[in-house]
Amino acid sequence: MVSLLGGRLITMKSLYLETMMENVGRIKSMMPSGIKAILGSLVGVCVFFVPFSTAEGGRDIPLVMAVEKVKSLLGGGLEYVLLISMALLFMTWVCSRCFSHRALASHHGKDGWISGFLFLMALVFSLACIFHIGPEWMLSEDVGGMAIYIAGTVLLTVAIAGFFVYFLTEFGFTEFVGTLMEPLMRPLYKVPGRAAVDAVSSFVASPAVGVYITNKFYKEKKYTQRESASIAANFSVADIGFMAVLASIAGIASYLPQIVVVTFIVTFVVAIVTSRLPPLSNKKDCYIDGEQKEDSRNAEVASGRNIFLRACDAAAERARDAQLKNAIFSFVNSLKFAQKVVAYVVAIATPALALATYTPVMDYLGVLVEPYLTLFNLPDVGAIAPTVLVAITEVALPSIIIASQDVSTMSVFFVCTLSLVQIVFFTESANAMLEADIPLSLVDLILIFIIRTIIAIPLVALAAHIIF
Repeated sequence: MVSLLGGRLITMKSLYLETMMENVGRIKSMMPSGIKAILGSLVGVCVFFVPFSTAEGGRDIPLVMAVEKVKSLLGGGLEYVLLISMALLFMTWVCSRCFSHRALASHHGKDGWISGFLFLMALVFSLACIFHIGPEWMLSEDVGGMAIYIAGTVLLTVAIAGFFVYFLTEFGFTEFVGTLMEPLMRPLYKVPGRAAVDAVSSFVASPAVGVYITNKFYKEKKYTQRESASIAANFSVADIGFMAVLASIAGIASYLPQIVVVTFIVTFVVAIVTSRLPPLSNKKDCYIDGEQKEDSRNAEVASGRNIFLRACDAAAERARDAQLKNAIFSFVNSLKFAQKVVAYVVAIATPALALATYTPVMDYLGVLVEPYLTLFNLPDVGAIAPTVLVAITEVALPSIIIASQDVSTMSVFFVCTLSLVQIVFFTESANAMLEADIPLSLVDLILIFIIRTIIAIPLVALAAHIIF
């Protein structure tokens, strides 16, 4: 008995030593890549997620600070940068239709006549608004001014983010987070763990940046059609900085912490439902090239290997081939992506904002949702109803509309928060999704907006009742 026990102890000891030596060997072999992953990922994390003190005494992430710095340096020149960008986009599209050129064909491969028409409209609206030529409704600050301002901000944000996002995606940070978050993201949202990075990127940068990252992973076959569509449509929320802007516009800046917390919680709760409903649930579970996703578990997961060690290994493996010079290519690709997104912003947002500002169309639409709102015992339902559906044009419009009315703070809070969790709005997030390779159509986005609105209203109403 003693000899048998001693033999088992010796066997266990040898297995322990063998495992320990294997881990030591693995650590040594992965050390250079591990250090590379840590340093590169730290750059990306600091730029996107770590707030620093600003000269004005506030705090902001370096990405937003960089965008604001470039905007201040350019001043009024940003409008001309935007105009030149729109002119080049339309000219290259025309050339792609007239001449056979590989670069032009690649850049405008999916841009048909409708896209060309929108590019032309973006150029015309930009010329009119910048040089103040045209009807008063187009030149007003609430229409043309708003569209040009948003377009310029999106152009700079996506372009600058495109350079630094390389440090998040290629130095192992997304693999590290993805491995750790897989046990949560997969059962709740039916998406890979790295989707958590996309979601957080939107919260701290912008919806277009989140869509850009999702599209990048989709083209690299990290996401399937269903996964990429679900991530983009569920997590491309407006950033925290913009939430502060909305709270300020609506006159409830003191409630910003509550708006941020409720938006975060409701966004993730709604995603659990919408990811399981059409049109998202109807998307194919295959990659961009049509290859079917294999339904198999990772061998290391099945073996029960420590999840943190697996995350570290995945990060180091990803960082092994990362090269700093490739960040330039990432910047160029993001600039091309941003150029088309802002064209759609100007072309679609300008008439949409005019429709919402100068016509009673949204008031008529408000009649459709007013009976639903009354179910949740909200005050000032008559004032809230017209703002519910107008958010599909521009996320700030509901706050602008409600701010001009004499309503309770609870109603203002409800309007601001609901507009944020509806996700789909055509001055940025929706246009970014349409421009991306992600399989989301215009009809899909409208349906998703309606579904999200129906689900979110009772949740935001509940939060409003708890807070007030």
